[in-house]
Amino acid sequence: MHRILSVVAFVAALQGCATSSEVFLADGSKGFNINCGGTAMNYGHCLEKAGEICGARGYLVVNQSGDAVPFSTASGGFDANTQAASGGYYAQSGMVVTRNLFIRCK
Repeated sequence: MHRILSVVAFVAALQGCATSSEVFLADGSKGFNINCGGTAMNYGHCLEKAGEICGARGYLVVNQSGDAVPFSTASGGFDANTQAASGGYYAQSGMVVTRNLFIRCK
């Protein structure tokens, strides 16, 4: 149980801040793609990062995209060859959440 909590804490720490990368927008101007995906974040984190990048100049939101995709996995149960339990059953489910904000500094 302690090991599972450690892994969950580690993954949550990785998802703790928005990241950005410089991109060229469709019109050829320089912009930024800000990623604030994960279940612990929201578009507010993207907007905060945009403010850090552009500062007092401000920014324009060019586009935003996002998706939430559920997943589940399962393993264990019975061994087909011996018809005996193979050590238990393991199941996991959750959601992969992506959020991207494309901005241009003014």
